[in-house]
Amino acid sequence: MNGMKKASIFFMAMFLITQGKAQHHLTHANTPNFIKEKVDSAFNKNKVASIFVGVINDGKTIYYSAGFANPDTKMDFDSATLFEIGSITKTFTAYALQKVLDENNIADTASILPYLPDSVQLNKALEKITFLNLMNHTAGLPRLPDNMKLSMDDKAPYDHYTSSNLFDFLKKYIPVMNGKSNYSNLGMGLAGVLAERISKKSYAVLLEENIFRPFNMIEGVAPFSMDDNKSQGYFDDEKVPYWNMDVLAPAGGLKCTGKEMMTYLQYMAIPKSTAAKKIIAELLQPTVSINTRVKVCKAWHTLEEKDQPIIYWHNGGTYGFSTFAAFIKGQQKAVIVVINKFNQNNTSDALGIAIMKELIK
Repeated sequence: MNGMKKASIFFMAMFLITQGKAQHHLTHANTPNFIKEKVDSAFNKNKVASIFVGVINDGKTIYYSAGFANPDTKMDFDSATLFEIGSITKTFTAYALQKVLDENNIADTASILPYLPDSVQLNKALEKITFLNLMNHTAGLPRLPDNMKLSMDDKAPYDHYTSSNLFDFLKKYIPVMNGKSNYSNLGMGLAGVLAERISKKSYAVLLEENIFRPFNMIEGVAPFSMDDNKSQGYFDDEKVPYWNMDVLAPAGGLKCTGKEMMTYLQYMAIPKSTAAKKIIAELLQPTVSINTRVKVCKAWHTLEEKDQPIIYWHNGGTYGFSTFAAFIKGQQKAVIVVINKFNQNNTSDALGIAIMKELIK
């Protein structure tokens, strides 16, 4: 899962931006030239089916795309087109877990051990892992468990990894904690599992009750559903199906539309309820530094420049999609970038950061 690699890999390449010219499909009459130029340039220099961008700037929402969401049918990529958001799912998981912890008066510094199955609690080495460690990737857990079989021939590897597999791994694992943030899909998947166990609600219900409905992201059908307006994802030139992740879905299993994601980012930037403001403030508090410019909060990362507002961001990837999302706290400025191809995060990250920097000039 490209968006689920170690975070440090992303920080090194996210500022490169391509130049050039390409065929495009305008989805908003007032799209600023800088968005057109950057999207068309990136599309021209990368062999991808499409690039979709959604931007909120001072309350105005703009969508722009180059290429096709489905080249076979010549379907445009618009705000209602479904796609896999990959590891951006982790930001939803952190919100859901924080809400559950607050409702049950559990500190984020509390050990996770008492909330695991009895058989897993026998592994006392897990006692030092806290909920915060899971949300900021300092738990000393690997990126993926070693009892998960990965093969490039299997285009849906996460679909077959169950809670039984997860708990079997945790019974024996000795975490290696060094105070540094080491990106872990396993850790954030476990965060979602713990939110379920504490609340006694499914992950889908937690998101529905705490994010999708309160944020007004959806009308009727939740983002877990599929429909005909679905972008086709690609692994190189091979068409790939959407993932139907099992226990690690909280690390990267969500499917959304551009409109849903823009609503989500706008709410994260300017929450409308007192309860949401409190949770989001907790999520966006930096907890560990990667370097002088990048810090890890709870799931979200920061990009900090002198005399500029902090950019909060996360990226994602599946075997069919590369994505990037960012916003400015307290301002109506946000961006979502979607490329329907595996391993294109260098392009999606760079494009998203370039647009965000233009918005805050």
